[in-house]
Amino acid sequence: MAESPHVDPSDHVVVASCDSHVGPLLKEQLRPYCPKQYLEQFDDFAARYAASGMGAMIRDHPNIGLPGHHDAAARLHDMDRDGVASEVLYHFSMNGEPFPFMMQAAGGLTNDASDLELATVGYHLYNEWLADFVSVDSQRLLGLAYIPIWNIDLAVKEVEWAAARGLHGVNFPPPGRPDTILYNHPDWDPFWAACAANDMPLNTHSSGGQPIDYSGPGGINIQVYEGGGWLSRRAVWWLIHGYVFERYPGLKLVITEQYEGWLLPTMRELDAIYRRFGTAAPGPRLPRQPSEYIAQNVFLGASFMSTWQAEDATRNGYAANVLWGRDYPHVEGVFQHLDDPEAVPVTRVALRHLFSHVPTRETAMMAGENLVRAFALDDDHLRKVAADIDAPTFAELADPPDPATFPPVGENSNAFRGQAGPRLEGLHVP
Repeated sequence: MAESPHVDPSDHVVVASCDSHVGPLLKEQLRPYCPKQYLEQFDDFAARYAASGMGAMIRDHPNIGLPGHHDAAARLHDMDRDGVASEVLYHFSMNGEPFPFMMQAAGGLTNDASDLELATVGYHLYNEWLADFVSVDSQRLLGLAYIPIWNIDLAVKEVEWAAARGLHGVNFPPPGRPDTILYNHPDWDPFWAACAANDMPLNTHSSGGQPIDYSGPGGINIQVYEGGGWLSRRAVWWLIHGYVFERYPGLKLVITEQYEGWLLPTMRELDAIYRRFGTAAPGPRLPRQPSEYIAQNVFLGASFMSTWQAEDATRNGYAANVLWGRDYPHVEGVFQHLDDPEAVPVTRVALRHLFSHVPTRETAMMAGENLVRAFALDDDHLRKVAADIDAPTFAELADPPDPATFPPVGENSNAFRGQAGPRLEGLHVP
């Protein structure tokens, strides 16, 4: 691994994850935050959810029973052991705890018809719990506010409230919700302004942007492909061509849990359309090519990044836009619970497996520097955290582990991904 003159090999790396999840206990932790006038509806929802059996649909896996799902001290303990200085928190940690008033196993945002008044109450009481959860160290625990996206005025108020309470971003659904004005509409300007002014990046986790029925044959695979693919990325071109990034250059968009290889082709595709059809669009022509806005405003959250992704980002010059993620505590993630407290954590080995493939400068960016920049975090504080928790050094990440010594992980874990996928035998490209 080539050394950078800007980095001492003995320095601890600020490792920051763009993707993790929390699952507060519905009755024990969230109910106390519910306004009194909604307690009856809250208890009715809790009873209906319990009767539905959705909470029991979670797989049996050591990660599922961890207290870090809903206990900040336990979460920080697991982060320290993994050498992770900071991480972004979404809802739905696979422990069967739902989002308030959302009758679905996945929690969080829904495309189903719902009572928007109750949904607004549920979002805010969750945000209140989350603000208290992250208050232990809001530079390490990066809470994302869930906002009533169907009401712009309320959404602006929630962003401002959340920023004042120490939350660090917004959970941002892709465009196309039936109850939401499309993102190129001028009415959104107060919202973009509030997010930019308060350093609250927009965060989209892989999810379907449309109310599509995936119940047919192959539905789960189709949902994973579409939900983790273009449906979750649609805000990129809506915000570019809606002149949002042009008017609010400090606004950041993070698309998380993404596949390999989409950022560069998307930049090229959007630029080609811009050059061919840009003058035919109504209104003034964008002063810059779409790829320039992507480079400035958009981040690819590469949860359980592959060696191919790290190498491709380095080789093709977009490493400054890539964020590493461990997907704690999901069973498919990099973090894997180990019974032996003396065992080397899977995450630390996975980081060596990944970043030994790229130079030091790109390692520093993708492992954590990009996330620090995207979320306007306190770099000095996190460097001290990295030293205090004995995070991996650059020299350690430069040392590739022997695959024969990889710790055992579950069959669903993506901790040690290599190339993007198997080679296509017999495929010859001239």
